[in-house]
Amino acid sequence: MKNTVLNRIVIVVFLLLCLMPSLGMVFFGESEAGANEVLAKFPEIADKKGVLNYDYLSGISDWAGDRFAFRQQMITAWSWLNAVLFKTSAVDEVIMGRNGWLFFSDSLDDYRGLSLEDQELEAIARNLSLMQEYVESKGSEFIFTIAPNKNSIYPEYMPSHVPHAVDSSNCKKLMSYFEDYGIAYADLLSAVSAENETLYFKTDSHWNNKGAALAADVILTGLGRKSEFFSSDFSKGEEHKGDLYEMLYPAGNHTETDYRFVPGFSYTTAKDPNGGNAINIESQSENGTGRLLCWRDSFGVALYPYLAESFHDARFSRSATYDLIRIESEETDSVVIEIVERNLDYLIENMPVYPAPTREMPVVVAQMPDIAVSAEQGKTEASSKLMLLQAEIPSDYIQSITKAFFACDDICYEAEILYHGGSLPVVSAWVPAGEAGNVSVIYGSDGSYCSSAAA
Repeated sequence: MKNTVLNRIVIVVFLLLCLMPSLGMVFFGESEAGANEVLAKFPEIADKKGVLNYDYLSGISDWAGDRFAFRQQMITAWSWLNAVLFKTSAVDEVIMGRNGWLFFSDSLDDYRGLSLEDQELEAIARNLSLMQEYVESKGSEFIFTIAPNKNSIYPEYMPSHVPHAVDSSNCKKLMSYFEDYGIAYADLLSAVSAENETLYFKTDSHWNNKGAALAADVILTGLGRKSEFFSSDFSKGEEHKGDLYEMLYPAGNHTETDYRFVPGFSYTTAKDPNGGNAINIESQSENGTGRLLCWRDSFGVALYPYLAESFHDARFSRSATYDLIRIESEETDSVVIEIVERNLDYLIENMPVYPAPTREMPVVVAQMPDIAVSAEQGKTEASSKLMLLQAEIPSDYIQSITKAFFACDDICYEAEILYHGGSLPVVSAWVPAGEAGNVSVIYGSDGSYCSSAAA
């Protein structure tokens, strides 16, 4: 009899544990997203045209799996057990380093020297040189900068079993190409590495407010401006919960103290609905001079206040497409492009918007079969007068490609070389819409160019 009662109690407890996540949604509500997590949406049975969604049941499963009660607490407990017992991270996106340091796993390939190929790195430098040429042709200053991966600055806190290719990171290898192509570059890697104090968060993938101040000084100095944010007074600021910590322990409450810029800021924002995370921010500063157009990523959340303070008018964008033709209508004095080291491949995946420069027709030494050229008219008011030409170079025709052109009748336009995440180069250029008729592709290296038949 005692065994029967005990068995029933065990069964009831087991059933309650199994039902707790789903029943908990009724009594305690759904679990919220943690860190940068995007939860699955509730699926539709059919689309707007009435076509049935055959993945409806799996969609329901994904939706419930992201929202069951106590999910964040369970993830946190599992991560804690893995950290304590095995010294490893239970989350693929997070690397558990030494002394409580956490790193973003997206930076691992670059840390190990397994990221971009040499031809891709040169394509980045060459594409930036064309962007810089356009910006400077409009009377604006141009500067490009890379926010270093955290493990590029603090490799001593990475796990000892992970090999470090010290001189093979994208950032370091790109510098030689920047010198060759004359890129106006603000070297944040050297500047941050030279400081003895910690300028990144231990449990976040980004720099702290003082690290952002140093970055702003380097960028503004590169633009010929005097800047002394980093040497100003800082005090203890607000508590900050690291994005990597929140991925690993979504129900945890550990925070780090950030710095506060004591002099404060006087700029105002006409657009900043999300605390620096907005896609577009517009700012004005009575203490600043000139007009800035800046493309930035998540590192710009802490960076942009210093730049906003320095310019009378500033516009910040998180768009992955650099719409450079904005400088013509917005009377821009300075253009800044900031991107984190781990995302440098974006520069050979996304085509910026600006009219391609015209060049003398190169001497062609070999004729190749026809290469398909696509043409797409710009969708914004400013780009509607331009046509985007793109052509993928087949593997059979690839030799050494460092330059590429589109020949539209007798006019030659120099193009960017993109890779779109694949191995085949894609020649891309914006040309006047009325001149995209009889087009051929020219590609190769100085003194040795191939040409396709006109498309």
